[in-house]
Amino acid sequence: MARQLVELLAPSVAFRESNVETNRKVWDLYAKDWRPDCEWVRKMADNLGEEWNDADLEFIGDEWSDRYSLQQVLDEFILPYCLQGCKAMEIGCGGGRVAVKVIPSCGEFHCADISSEMLRKAKQKVKELGLEAGRKVAFDYLEAAQLPADCTETFDFIYSFDCFPHCDSHTIFQYLKEIRRALKSEGRAMIHTANITTEPGFKRFAKQKEASVQGFCFTSPDIIRTLVKNAGLEIVKESSVDGNNIYYSRDFLCVLRKSG
Repeated sequence: MARQLVELLAPSVAFRESNVETNRKVWDLYAKDWRPDCEWVRKMADNLGEEWNDADLEFIGDEWSDRYSLQQVLDEFILPYCLQGCKAMEIGCGGGRVAVKVIPSCGEFHCADISSEMLRKAKQKVKELGLEAGRKVAFDYLEAAQLPADCTETFDFIYSFDCFPHCDSHTIFQYLKEIRRALKSEGRAMIHTANITTEPGFKRFAKQKEASVQGFCFTSPDIIRTLVKNAGLEIVKESSVDGNNIYYSRDFLCVLRKSG
């Protein structure tokens, strides 16, 4: 009976698409279809509850949060760790919405993503803004939840923002192990995940029939703490719930360093 069950399940298990591959397909399509005048983009922006015009929709992802919430995350969880001239990487850079604000502080910056279309859009924005002058900006296409093999103990700061909410726990854990490998001994990292334990987080969870890349793959701070610890990292700063910030009220952010 057990053998028959294994044989029955084997095909579905073997051909089940990974979280990484699903993310790749979804965000490639998102980047291809995104335009500031798209009805679905404008509708998402309208849901932010603030006045905006077409000029405010400059980057893919501008429709995901109000400007105040994003700037607070930058000021408290990203920019303080980008010391002048540092070497940094963003995992899941998307169309460059956050990267273009971080690159000016860096001597070398790596935009990393599993979506070639998102990387193409990010590269366009970096070039338009002339951000490659005086520094190295690289664009790393990720085949899997693995960073380039040649980046062991390379980066002063690695961060992932608005990316891991769409990743399952196994994928997040793989990235955490890669982050530890790629960080310098005194380096820091920042990650941002979904959080089912907050009221807005659970409300979003309840609206979904199942975990999805198009929506969120839900987790909790305790699960993230467990993954972080077992990846050989430790948390040095966590976000607090704040109803005035869409990310702090709904999600979980933390700053990491190598443990031991």
